[in-house]
Amino acid sequence: MKNKIRKIVLNCLVTAFIYLVMYYLSYRVFREYLFVWTADNRYWYTWILPFVFIFLGKYIISYSITFGSIAGTFAGQYLGGYIQKIRMEKITLYSTAEERWHLSLHYGVAIWLAVILIFLVIGILLEKKLKKKSSS
Repeated sequence: MKNKIRKIVLNCLVTAFIYLVMYYLSYRVFREYLFVWTADNRYWYTWILPFVFIFLGKYIISYSITFGSIAGTFAGQYLGGYIQKIRMEKITLYSTAEERWHLSLHYGVAIWLAVILIFLVIGILLEKKLKKKSSS
């Protein structure tokens, strides 16, 4: 029992540390759209999910969400910025205000959430595979 509590506390501390470092780096180092947006919006409280999975004993799923959030932030910022740049090149002098707005959107948040979801699915599959392997 004591060992399980230690494991939960240790994993919670590691996860909290990862999110706090990402939060700090978003403001101090990266300072780009998605990094600041996610930090300002408290990562849409996606950081709560890893703690829930830690308490359920699903450590792989927990870390997959955590690392998915990190990977998604980078992918969302840079892929979203690249997509935005390509789309903004389509804006002409004759574009309407609606077309300009639509073509200038940054899809970083959608990419960030999609990457978290992909990592979550991978984490669930890994958790199931390792559980099946250990029970055999």
